[in-house]
Amino acid sequence: MKFVIITDPHFVPEGERLFGLDPRANLARAVEVINRDHPDIALVILLGDLTQRGERDAYASIAATLAPLNAPLIPMTGNHDSRQMLCEALPQTDRDPGGFVQALRVFDDASILTLDTLDEGGGSSAGYLCEERLSFMEQSLGEAPADRPLLMFQHHPPFDTGLPAMDRIKLRNPDQEWAVIARTRRPDYLFMGHVHRPISGLWRGIPFHIQRGVSHQVAFDFNDMEGIPGSLEGPDYALVEVGPAGIVIHQRPFNYEGPRFLMGDKVAQRAERLE
Repeated sequence: MKFVIITDPHFVPEGERLFGLDPRANLARAVEVINRDHPDIALVILLGDLTQRGERDAYASIAATLAPLNAPLIPMTGNHDSRQMLCEALPQTDRDPGGFVQALRVFDDASILTLDTLDEGGGSSAGYLCEERLSFMEQSLGEAPADRPLLMFQHHPPFDTGLPAMDRIKLRNPDQEWAVIARTRRPDYLFMGHVHRPISGLWRGIPFHIQRGVSHQVAFDFNDMEGIPGSLEGPDYALVEVGPAGIVIHQRPFNYEGPRFLMGDKVAQRAERLE
């Protein structure tokens, strides 16, 4: 099973820019490359923060930009999102009986559990899993078949990354999330967005991957300061392959248009500058 992860496009209404960028340009290019290079993927998971300010016009713009995508799309919520407007703009969005944007999907080669960590109306960019969402999580972890990998997706990390500006707005109740996992089942992999940086490691023994944003990035800055330091580093998406031997994740910088060459080519090795 192959699928693609993109996250944090942060759309604004058409005609506007954000930090000097047009979010539509990057996402449209990502869609173009995904369609061209990955015709065999099962789906694309969009890990939240579809818009910057939760505006209806911004959701209309991102829906139009995503329309050419060939693979099925699973949109998720981030702290910049509005559940209602997201679901209106992208009607394929999963919703549980309580109206939260989350679901358990079982495929032949893996189960995919998406969680809604948006604390809408909470007055903070931090994430939160209320009792209703934790109950849904516990039920889903229990229902997921034991004979295939279980992959869990959420916007907010439940742990510190070492980036103080982002650690202040992680999931607010990670211990409650862990308690559910501890009494049911460990996911085989945890995927997140929100931090706008490529980070991997282990959380309490669970491998995790944090995906770089498809628009602007959070700067590589470990200083404690007010506000969130940003950067315009190149974006990418992740291509994930789940197979009998394990899980492989490739980071694809879809905007790269520089030279390609054979490393054994003696002429290329001696070139002063490759064009």
